Amino acid sequence: MRNSLSTALLLVSLAACVPRYAPLEGSGGPGGLDTIRAKILLAIAARDYEHARDLLELAEGFSQTERDRLGWMIEAAERRLVPFLEQALPHIFKPDPGHFAEDTAEARELIQTTVTDAYFVGKSEVGNLVYARLLETGKQIWVFVRNGTIRDAGCNDMPWPVQDLLQ
Repeated sequence: MRNSLSTALLLVSLAACVPRYAPLEGSGGPGGLDTIRAKILLAIAARDYEHARDLLELAEGFSQTERDRLGWMIEAAERRLVPFLEQALPHIFKPDPGHFAEDTAEARELIQTTVTDAYFVGKSEVGNLVYARLLETGKQIWVFVRNGTIRDAGCNDMPWPVQDLLQ
């Protein structure tokens, strides 16, 4: 039994060493976009923000939008702000009523700084932690957080009642 387990482990190890075809664009190979992005994210997770900034500065091939987004991620993590779920960004930043028309540093700042104990209004029926605050302009910023990430957020011209946000 032990011998067959050793053989299986050897075969798995050898299979991992066999080179595989990967497309050149963002393949994640040495220095590829996916590799650099992963290194930046790992540096953020390790709370090595200076290293993450250095990697971002040295990285080539990122659009300005991607650079800005990673820069905001570094800054938000450094300030211990709740991160966004990346897949939720297209829903949060869209030109529909109740949402933010553009993905900007100011919009992200408003959203992420709303997620504090002072603005917590309760837990929704589906399990989101709900945060809401009124700005001096009378607009309402609202944020839904689940599993430690921002899943939805927006800006209402006319504030919604807390009961409506919790549904």
